[in-house]
Amino acid sequence: MTSRREAVERWFIRRGVPHVIHEYRAATDVFTRAAPFLALVFLIEIFASFGDRFDGWAQFWVFWAGAAIALGAVAAVNRLRGRRLFQLPDRVGAIELAVFVMIPPVLPALFSDDRLSDTAGLAVVNIALLVGAYVVVSFGLLPMLVWAGAYSANQIALIGRLVGRILPLLLLFSAFLFLNAEVWQVAQDFTWPYYAIVLGVLGLVALGAVAVRVPSELVGLARFDTWDQVCHLINGCDSPLAPAVPPADFSVSAVPRLDRMDRVNLGLLMFVAQAVRVVLVGTVIGCFYVAFGLLTVREATIASWAASDALDPLARFGLFGSELVLTWELLAVSGFIATLSALQFAVSTITDKAYREHFYDDMAHEAREVLATRALYLAELSRNEAKRNPPT
Repeated sequence: MTSRREAVERWFIRRGVPHVIHEYRAATDVFTRAAPFLALVFLIEIFASFGDRFDGWAQFWVFWAGAAIALGAVAAVNRLRGRRLFQLPDRVGAIELAVFVMIPPVLPALFSDDRLSDTAGLAVVNIALLVGAYVVVSFGLLPMLVWAGAYSANQIALIGRLVGRILPLLLLFSAFLFLNAEVWQVAQDFTWPYYAIVLGVLGLVALGAVAVRVPSELVGLARFDTWDQVCHLINGCDSPLAPAVPPADFSVSAVPRLDRMDRVNLGLLMFVAQAVRVVLVGTVIGCFYVAFGLLTVREATIASWAASDALDPLARFGLFGSELVLTWELLAVSGFIATLSALQFAVSTITDKAYREHFYDDMAHEAREVLATRALYLAELSRNEAKRNPPT
């Protein structure tokens, strides 16, 4: 079972849901995977022992003194833990974390002129790096992004079906805005920072609409009535437990419920899957209006709508004997409408039954595959534990 268990747990990590692994711990599973990165940072920070107080050979010896202090602390902790002197830890506890946070700041405290600011700054940076490493590794954000990239590729392959269903309705909403002179005047007044802020706020609202729905969806997705449902899902995906066989001595209702961190991790997976689709819809709408504007809105019309005496086109090119003009105003209006359309689509996938049937099912199916694999994985672990420790 050991190799089978390891294969399943690696599969969970690749899918970006490491928290569903049984007995997933920060000390043994999170910081140990982050250890190579933290060790690299630690070595780089040894150079903090260089300071303005010394020059020439004195600075050379100061560096090696700082390196001896830092590496000596690492060796001492490893010896205390029974490991080789410079071995990467197989368990990261409070002592290892304290060495990472405190030892590099000791060096500027000893050798730098600006001791307080350098020491405090380096300690704050190390704490921030630890928190960031925990979040990224604990929730499998990097594997999740890789999975999201592959998911995006699959969505692009189905973009024709997606656009065919949602484009007509979104165009009814957005065409009026595109042909409205006031919108173009607003675009003319935008500076890049304000434009980014406006689109960022609208984008966050769209993603927030997706996020608020995820927790309630997880409750239903995590329920299985029979092992046949579980095995059917496992056998239809790339789970390492396939081909799955229903366990005869373990009830599906006895599978432990998702705890809080499990729900957060799976919620992130579902959020990313839906966010990818929302971004794709917005991108398609934006590209459509850029192309539509190039073909239908002349330079003089843009100048009139934008109330501008002179435009500064980004590009000019000819097509079928006519000159097409690409302007900042066209890109700004198209981006604004694209973001609003993405917001409308995000809300519609939550409130409109037809949208949910077409655009939510496959995302839910991805989560169900993970949950099915988790159910059988936990059942096998429980069964093997019972064999090792039979009741007396």
